[in-house]
Amino acid sequence: MRRKTAAALITLMLLVVTYGLLFAYFNVQKGSMPKAAEGVLDLSGWRFQEDGTIRLDGEWELYPGKLLGEREPVPLPSEAVLVQVPGSWAAQGIDTLGASTYRLRIRLGEADGVFGLKTAAIQLANRLIVNGQVVGESGNPADKANYSALNKPYVSYFELQPGWNEIRIQVANYDFKAGSGILQSIVFGQAGQVAAVRERALAHDWVALTAFLIMGLYFVGLYTQRRNDPSHVVFGAACIFIALYTSVSGERVLLTAIGPLPFWLYYRLQIISVFGVGLGFLLYVYTAFRPYCFRWLVRGGLAAGLAFLALNIGFASLLTAEPWRQLSSIYVTVSLLYATYVFVLTALHRIAGSAYLAIAALALNALTMNQNLNVYFGMPIYSLPPVEPFLVLLMLALLMSLRFSNAFRKIEDLSEQLLQADKMKDDFLARTSHEFKTPLHGIMNISRSMLDDLASPPTAEQREKLELVSDISRRLSRLVYDILDLSKLKQGQLSLTPVPVDVHAVAEMQVRFYSYLSTEKRLQLVNGIPAELPLALADESRLSQIIGNLLDNAVKHTEQGSVVVTGTSRDGWLEISVQDTGKGIEERDLPYIFEPFKSLEGSQGQGFGLGLSIARQLVELQGGELSAVSAPGAGSVFTFTLPAAEQGVMPAATRSYDEISPKEPDYSFATPHHANANGKHTILVADDQFVNLKVLLDALRGPDYHVIAVKDGYEALGELDRAKKVDLVVLDLMMPGMSGFEVCQDIRKRYSLLELPVLMVTAAIQPQDKVAAFLAGANDYLPKPFDLEELRARIGSLLAMKASHGRAIHMEVAFLQSQIKPHFLYNALNSILASSYTDVERARRTIVALADYLRGSFRFSNAEGSVEFAEEFGLIHTYVEIERARFRDRIRFEYEIEDGALGVRIPPLSLQPLVENAIRHGIGDRLEGGTVKLSAQHTEDGWRFAISDDGVGIPPEKVKTLFDPIAADGRQGVGLLNIDKRLRYEYGRTLTVESEPGTGTTVTLWIPASSG
Repeated sequence: MRRKTAAALITLMLLVVTYGLLFAYFNVQKGSMPKAAEGVLDLSGWRFQEDGTIRLDGEWELYPGKLLGEREPVPLPSEAVLVQVPGSWAAQGIDTLGASTYRLRIRLGEADGVFGLKTAAIQLANRLIVNGQVVGESGNPADKANYSALNKPYVSYFELQPGWNEIRIQVANYDFKAGSGILQSIVFGQAGQVAAVRERALAHDWVALTAFLIMGLYFVGLYTQRRNDPSHVVFGAACIFIALYTSVSGERVLLTAIGPLPFWLYYRLQIISVFGVGLGFLLYVYTAFRPYCFRWLVRGGLAAGLAFLALNIGFASLLTAEPWRQLSSIYVTVSLLYATYVFVLTALHRIAGSAYLAIAALALNALTMNQNLNVYFGMPIYSLPPVEPFLVLLMLALLMSLRFSNAFRKIEDLSEQLLQADKMKDDFLARTSHEFKTPLHGIMNISRSMLDDLASPPTAEQREKLELVSDISRRLSRLVYDILDLSKLKQGQLSLTPVPVDVHAVAEMQVRFYSYLSTEKRLQLVNGIPAELPLALADESRLSQIIGNLLDNAVKHTEQGSVVVTGTSRDGWLEISVQDTGKGIEERDLPYIFEPFKSLEGSQGQGFGLGLSIARQLVELQGGELSAVSAPGAGSVFTFTLPAAEQGVMPAATRSYDEISPKEPDYSFATPHHANANGKHTILVADDQFVNLKVLLDALRGPDYHVIAVKDGYEALGELDRAKKVDLVVLDLMMPGMSGFEVCQDIRKRYSLLELPVLMVTAAIQPQDKVAAFLAGANDYLPKPFDLEELRARIGSLLAMKASHGRAIHMEVAFLQSQIKPHFLYNALNSILASSYTDVERARRTIVALADYLRGSFRFSNAEGSVEFAEEFGLIHTYVEIERARFRDRIRFEYEIEDGALGVRIPPLSLQPLVENAIRHGIGDRLEGGTVKLSAQHTEDGWRFAISDDGVGIPPEKVKTLFDPIAADGRQGVGLLNIDKRLRYEYGRTLTVESEPGTGTTVTLWIPASSG
């Protein structure tokens, strides 16, 4: 409590001293000058060469509501009002919104040379007229309809005459209620003197703007490198807001840089910058020195600042009155005062660097006071040299150097501790892994003995589970040896198992994996290793690790171009190269890139981590060498050598589980494996690990699921082609040959997210893996190891989604059945009426046909299941008869139906709409009519139904959009789209349309043989 009181007193004392010195400085600078009285300023005794510029302060004549032109006569004195300059109209009781003209008469003794006049803040538009000549303007002071606001200071130069001279300033303001008129002093003097004032004002603003902008960007950039400390980005943002406010105040250098801005945007930038500074410093002390803050005060201040900011952004035009402007000034001033108090308090607690922050905060308070004096009292900002930005910059530089120095000293201490801890960690890892061997071997031996027990042989189910336990324990044993290898690698004691390895196949898997991970780059990865390249004598898993590390490094440092893996054979050795088109490496840095965690200093700033170091050690352990050739801008080539395997020779393993016990075949079974073929839902499961497949098969065991298990992506796509219908696909993300990414992409070329859901399961849990899975088209993502209940729940929800999609499709067909197109019914009845006068028998046949057609259209039960083709054909026949009653010989209907076709079950209303479409839009548009033919043929994989016509045909561009619900024009209703969706849903097949304008159209659909 004492320190808090002391901090408050010290803060108060520092502010009193700082503000006192500033006020004294301003009073000295202000000096004594002549002032205008009753609209007249006598400068006949002012010596510009010795006395310098003069501020045109005092009483000016103001003509409210009038904009006096260049040559317009001066109104009667009774129409003028004497006002103080600088000052707002509100102080004189004049409405701040409107237009008026200021007038001042100046008397000069001598008028040699060119004179100048510098404006500051004249709100919000003004025009300067000297002796009847317009010499400068900002915005367009006019009536409200023609007025445009631009409150930008400027300098004007002109010649005067000895004796009396007149200055008129037209002013207009229809936007800003807080103040109008000449709010800051106008500087008058000889041209060179005024130009010097202008240059000093600009230099002040640009120095402050540049200093704070650089500081802000520096701290934001520092946060990108040290994301664990959010105070850096907060402080950087506060500095950027100070720079923003500097650019829209004073000389308004932002308007100079980018041109005029609308007043609504300009004012909002001012408000955002003011509240941004206050919010930034409150948030900075909270994030950097939380233990020393009053949390309720900071949180309340943040809430109030955000509320005021939101109000001003949303309702700025309504909040331009003076109290709102004062509120913003009070908010930022209080925020900086509180930040100063916190910095002083932390300095009393001896927090490193807090004293520098306290001094910087005092400088910022001085800057704030200078801005407030400018806004409320018209004091020029440039009256004080720009020492505050330099002081803030110096203090922050000292603060960062202190922090880096302390961090370096701490790192030196921690390095010693880390080396010792690293040695202890290696010892612990090796000892723990060694202790795992005994229980693992016990599990393997006991399970093996139970499998070989002839006295009490296990049942088939027990044998399968014991083999699973044995396989899992062997894999775990290998994992233990891998952990030991990791420890030995640091000591150069790692042993490998060299066997003949297909380098092309190993590289292909890695290239495909990194190709998918780099899809967002304009980068092509190519496996250029010939398939006939001799086998390498290497450890397969370590070879894969080597190629993966080199590809990872190449992709990381190549933004566009290509990464190519090549291989050649020479004198019993294989040379494998990974070549990229990246930015390359400086020649002087090449000797160091294989060091662990090596980061290259300089313009490139590359870092290589452990990947290249591990790759080099693994290559050397297998008898080869790894080298690199690179040049800046020309890419890099990493080449390693491995011995070629001699044909027919299998080298002995130098270290593996096989040395401890004979190698047993891994747990496996034949694929594709079908479980519960009569299940309601068909689920396709793809995983390269048979253990995982077994787990999924057991988890999905039940009457509802027909599970098809496959071991790779190729089998998965093959089953999709062969199976009648698949309701869900469960994919492992990483599979050899064809990854889950590629399988999912291929599925999405055939089916939408609703037509065939995909659940991706994988041991990879990085966020980028999840994003890549969803981008490939997965519906859901489940990391391994997963809870079986969660797996079942996710599968259930995806199947429910697919079922909902199916119900929507069936509802469409129900709607299609219930449609009785009014014009069709009207035309049919007209045909019956006409025939009743000339051919009664024909009218009767037409009535019977119409009744049969309507009866079929009203059968809502057809919305579920399927119907025999004979029933659909009957509906087609009645429809054709009705159309023939109207068009007589213009319609010719032929059919070619093989034996057995009438018994084939098909989705209801899948052919009749196609015949109707052929008659109405195909041959119906031709005066001579045409022929529609229906054929049903048996093929190897089912039945082929085709509806063809010799009508007008369909343009190629229209054929492409027939099944696009967005591009379609809607004339086919739910017909073609619905038939296509139902075929996809039921059989995984689609409609095909072949058409040629002027020749005709053929629409074909296939029904699998199992549906007959």
